[in-house]
Amino acid sequence: MSRYVGEVFVVRREGVLVAEPTGGVARRVADAPPQTWFATIDDETPGLPLVHDGRVSVEIELVHPVPDSGSIGQVVRFLQAAQTSVSAKAVAGDQRDDAMDRLELVPEEWQPYEVRAGELDAHGWEVFVGTLFPVPVEEIDAVLGTGWEQLVRIEPWLVPLHTDDGDHSVT
Repeated sequence: MSRYVGEVFVVRREGVLVAEPTGGVARRVADAPPQTWFATIDDETPGLPLVHDGRVSVEIELVHPVPDSGSIGQVVRFLQAAQTSVSAKAVAGDQRDDAMDRLELVPEEWQPYEVRAGELDAHGWEVFVGTLFPVPVEEIDAVLGTGWEQLVRIEPWLVPLHTDDGDHSVT
């Protein structure tokens, strides 16, 4: 099994603790629906007592193959409180239609868990694609065309955990 790191919200679904992707937001909406993918959490998982309301980084041991939906594996360790969320990228109102057209091009092969567009304020919109795993920039360029990074924010939920001696993350 391989291990990945991701930022999650810890929620209780049907009596079971699960880790769901944050979608790059700092706070979970109280009535947020269940996500496409999640990782299960055992009550004895190291670091669980430190979890408060908000985002945390976790190490997840993935099952292979990763299913089309549902549990992708088990949280094996809580790492720390997640960093400050990435600031939203404002898309000018006159570019909104172009950004929305790009969202239509996002393929299922990218395993999107969230595709959203919403008004940030009177000055712009945010267009976001959350993918399960990283998508190579060359592939994004080929699918969305040049200039996509000015219109759409794309973030993976899970990134591979690389270790030097099996215990420390390599940065």
